[in-house]
Amino acid sequence: MKEKISHFFHNIELSAFITCIGIVLLFSGAVIVTLIAPSFVERTWIEPTSPYQVQMYEISDPHFYISSTGTRGNELQFVHHLKNDFSLLSFKEAGPIKIVPENQELEKYITKSDDPVLKLTSRLLLLRKKSQDPQLVQAGFEIFELYDPQLSEAFALAPTDGILQDWVDENFTMVDGEYKVPYHQGSGVIYVNNPLEFKVRQFSSGTYDYWQYDPNGRSIHSLEELKGPPFAFRSRKELIEQGEHIFAIEGCWYCHTDQTRTLIQDLVLNGSESFPAPPSSPNEYIYQRVTFPGTKRNGPDLSRVGIKRPSRDWHKSHFWSPASQSRGSIMPAFRHFFDFDPRGTSPYVPGIPNQQFEAIFQYLMTKGTRITPPTQAWWIGKDPIQTKEIIEGLKTLP
Repeated sequence: MKEKISHFFHNIELSAFITCIGIVLLFSGAVIVTLIAPSFVERTWIEPTSPYQVQMYEISDPHFYISSTGTRGNELQFVHHLKNDFSLLSFKEAGPIKIVPENQELEKYITKSDDPVLKLTSRLLLLRKKSQDPQLVQAGFEIFELYDPQLSEAFALAPTDGILQDWVDENFTMVDGEYKVPYHQGSGVIYVNNPLEFKVRQFSSGTYDYWQYDPNGRSIHSLEELKGPPFAFRSRKELIEQGEHIFAIEGCWYCHTDQTRTLIQDLVLNGSESFPAPPSSPNEYIYQRVTFPGTKRNGPDLSRVGIKRPSRDWHKSHFWSPASQSRGSIMPAFRHFFDFDPRGTSPYVPGIPNQQFEAIFQYLMTKGTRITPPTQAWWIGKDPIQTKEIIEGLKTLP
């Protein structure tokens, strides 16, 4: 009996020893794979698709800010955060816009309308409206003065929502002749054209506070002031990250894929017969914390929705009532993306989008818009990805 018990415990000890050895080998193997395997991964899988993609995520998004005008505002305001020796700026005359320098030294920064080479600078300069000559006003001209605010950072009015930023990859020069940061040396660069200083005027209506852009108002002195009350601006980077989280927790990936396959129907559906959309590649997702390739298409694929559906108004209507934009849609309404309270106790007007809507919208607008620079965009007939060769089997994705 004692021999059986002793043999039993001997077997347990041997089993425990083998288990420990197995755990050590498994852990060691995992460490080795983690450290060594990446060096054998095809580089195009883990490198950005283009310099434009890098600069949009790393340069533009963190310095592009969005807010609504007031505590109950429905209009959005867009602002560039400019930093001396970092942000690239251009001052270009075009059409009715005429620019005069504050002093002769600043003349070299102005790109005349007939100049084929765009002048860029990382020196923080701004434009302001100059007293208009009645004859020029009558002729339809707007006169702006280029001046040096002598600041290390400033805020400039952005005329659009910045889904596609100003980009130049040929016929440009750095006026100062210096490259302050690495991205200035790229084959193409994102820049801010004709920055006007962002100034505001605050006012009240009843119990509510409002503000609006006013060229004769007061300046914003710091990023903390821009992000704090009553302005409450949020960077596009913050909104995109929040939108990715919302996409996950709302279960959007249950019904929508985020991948354009190499199948002809995908390439044409997300593009057109003349200009097929490029198939998805792993490096499109490198700036996401979570990727959602998906497997089911109860709803359409979203990997190129930033090009197919760039309208903010379309997405407002769609999230409020999907069937109003897509007949027969089975998608549920997302009215909690709006200031909507069915009890009627909300102080906000129903149908005004809240931050959740703006976050999911900004996230969706990254889909398909950052694969290549706008100058090489597939939707204008360019084909840098060689999508047609992929369709015909002459090229394969790595």
